[in-house]
Amino acid sequence: MHLYSRDAYLAEVILNQPLVVLALVLGCSTAGLVALAVAKWRGWRKLPAVLAGCGLAMALAVTLARPELVRYSLFDPIYFPCVLNDFSLADSLARLNFLMLTPFAFFGTLATRRPVPVLLASAAVSGFVELFQTVTSVGSCEAQDFYNNVVGAACAVALAWLVNRVLLDRGPAPVAERESSTG
Repeated sequence: MHLYSRDAYLAEVILNQPLVVLALVLGCSTAGLVALAVAKWRGWRKLPAVLAGCGLAMALAVTLARPELVRYSLFDPIYFPCVLNDFSLADSLARLNFLMLTPFAFFGTLATRRPVPVLLASAAVSGFVELFQTVTSVGSCEAQDFYNNVVGAACAVALAWLVNRVLLDRGPAPVAERESSTG
């Protein structure tokens, strides 16, 4: 099986789970509407904001809405519950983790025109997911997942920043930028 065929197969297996699809549909609807409202309020680009909300919903759905039995565990001070591994793109799960937050980061940066807060939000989401997986035993907590999520988000933020600078920054600045430059 070709390298990327395995990646596509793994993505298909994840998206064939009814709970993941339900969480994705409900999450996209909810996050998209919230993102649209915030975009209108803050003066952000509306379509990229909605797509960022859907990207966030997708990331949370595929990582947290899996049908494994959720069981809460207590942290054992002697045992560190996360696998301390390094950044790698050697296998399908690692590559999917690299891509997990890229839609959120890319469209969030296009919408807000603020790359640093979007990257920090991406890192916070990734950290939350790893912590949630540790506490609930849904999936496993791995440092590599966090690194791959954040590096993927950083690449998406950089690309979106470049797109903003080269192609899109011809319109009015977001409300927050206009307020800070006048006051």
